[in-house]
This record gives sequence, structure tokens and C-alpha cells, in this order.
Amino acid sequence: MSLKRNPLSAQIDLSKFTEVTETEKQKQLTISKPSSFFKDGMKRLLRNPVAMVSLVVIIIIILMAIFIPIFWPYGYEEQLGKTFALANGTRDASYNNLAPFEYGTSEVTRIANGEFVMPHIFGTDASGRDYFIRVVYGTRISLAVGLFASLIVLVIGSVYGSIAGYCGGKVDMVMMRIVDVIYSLPDLLLIILLSSILNENLSFDSNSFLGKLGTGMISIFIVFGLLYWVGMARLIRGQILSIKKEDFVLASRASGAKAGWIIRKHLLPNSMSVIIISVALQIPSAIFTESFLSFLGLGVNAPMPSLGSLASDAQSSLANYPYRLIIPAIAIFLIVLGLNLLGDGLRDAFDPKLVK
Repeated sequence: MSLKRNPLSAQIDLSKFTEVTETEKQKQLTISKPSSFFKDGMKRLLRNPVAMVSLVVIIIIILMAIFIPIFWPYGYEEQLGKTFALANGTRDASYNNLAPFEYGTSEVTRIANGEFVMPHIFGTDASGRDYFIRVVYGTRISLAVGLFASLIVLVIGSVYGSIAGYCGGKVDMVMMRIVDVIYSLPDLLLIILLSSILNENLSFDSNSFLGKLGTGMISIFIVFGLLYWVGMARLIRGQILSIKKEDFVLASRASGAKAGWIIRKHLLPNSMSVIIISVALQIPSAIFTESFLSFLGLGVNAPMPSLGSLASDAQSSLANYPYRLIIPAIAIFLIVLGLNLLGDGLRDAFDPKLVK
């Protein structure tokens, strides 16, 4: 005998439900693999075609700058007219101002004898130096400057900004006023002053690494360390000011954790998205800064090339050899554009406010 159910009853009517099958039970037991913020960001980055194309271009440029000088037969400062001198010992002028894929007199003879001669892909300059390897070395210098500048910005900016944001109060006010003062300093004027002072008071062996770079490049590095970290410091300070109010930070304080431990273990890891984006966008800015300073003659010492100095040297022969200006300009364009687009992709992937 079935009892008639009261329609006003709050009890669930079991007759309207069906029993779960074993397959459906197994689906409920399947747990998705745990993921981190970094892994999710990388997945979003891989789905961004523009950022991935830019990343491939940057990787190709970096590999070329690293490995091509290893097997390339010509040096960036080697004057081929002296290397392949004439029989009477005089310099062979046929190597000066070669067009792309042209050869000097002795090279033509060697090719006629069946020898393999590495072509001058971009020709040679007025001194008979292979222009391709000089562009490669110039790219290496520009990339090294961008990487070094980003490391300076990362270290100084993250330490300074995290201390200011965590301490707050009067400490934060004093530190941020110092940042405001640094913002007002003209970087170009400082580089010119430092370069002239260092050139008069410092002397390096011409064969040493610092001697090849020159006082102009050293002054650029010093200015990067003095001025270019303030933007990173401000961003990290703002991020930490919002994060330090979270419960896990208060719990760490209550448990007796020291300020340095809290900053290293909690605040900086949770500011990683801002740090990644800032560093990625700082590298092209530093490369462009070095390029235009080298164009003005404030960069590396000759014969060490950089992309800016190569473009500057090409001005005198622009009417006859315009490709000498176009080639380094294209290299700067590809590096800066690729890094900027990659930085935009990292921002879209790792900025929590932009994650959909």
C-alpha cells in the first residue's frame, strides 16, 4: 500500500531521481591536475600567436648573435685588405666597399682555383671589414646591454620597492621622495658628463673587455643603475601596498616572521606578474637607449661595433651605400618590436586584471 505524498511537504521526492551509474561515479572521482599561476600564464601566452612569433624571432636573433661568430671566418675588426695583402706587401684596396656577395681580388683567384670562400653577405665597409659579422657583433652588444640593464632594474627596483611598500609610513614617504628626485634627473646629460669624467680619469688596457667597451658604455651602465630602476620600484611598491593587507601576511606577522622573510616568501612571489611584465618591457627600452646613444657617439669604442654606431658610421656614405644604414636599422627594428610585442603578450598572460 503506497502512501499518498503531501504536496506541501518539504521532503525530496526520490521517485524523480535515477541511480548514478558506475561510469558517472568514475567521472566524479577524476580530479584535474593542479596548476599554478605561472603555468596558467604560460598556457595563455602559448595561445597568443603574435607573442609566439615575436618569441621565435627573438630566439633566432639571439642564437645567431651567439653562434655565428664561432665559425665565421672573418673578425669584426679584421681589415681584409691587410689580411690578404698584395705580393709587394701593400694593402689590397679591392676589399674596400664591396657590395653584398662580392669578392676581393685574391678571393676571386682562390674561387677560380676551386677553393671555397665564405661570401661577404652584406659586403664590406670603407676599411675592408666584413659588414655581416659587424652587424652580428652589434646585435650581440645591444642584446647584452638590454639584458644587463634589465638585471639592474630587477635587482634594485624590486629591493627598493618592496622595502618602501612593506615599511610604509614615513619610510615610504622618504623613499618615494628620493624616487621623485631621481625621476627629475636628465639621463642623457648624466651620460655625457660621466663619459667625459671617466674618459679623463680612467684608463683601460685596449685589449681588455672594458677597454673595448669604452667609457661611454660604462657610463651608460652606471646611469642604468642610477636612474632606470625607479619605474620598477614604483610598480612593485604599489603591488606590495595592496598585498600586505591580506590575511596570510597578517598571519605571518602574528607568527613572528621577520620582514625579510615575508617579503621573500609572500610579497615578491605574489608580485611576480608585475615583475615579469616590467622586465620584459625594460629590455627593448634599454636597447633603444643604447642604440641612439651609440648613434650620437656615446657608446662603445671603435672598432667594437654596436647597431647604433654602425648606423652612425653609415651616414657619411648614405648616398652610395644606403644598405649600410638600412641593415642595422632593420636589426634594431626587429629586436625592439619583437621584445615589445612579447612584453605585451606577457602582460596579457600574467596580469590578473586582464585574465578572462
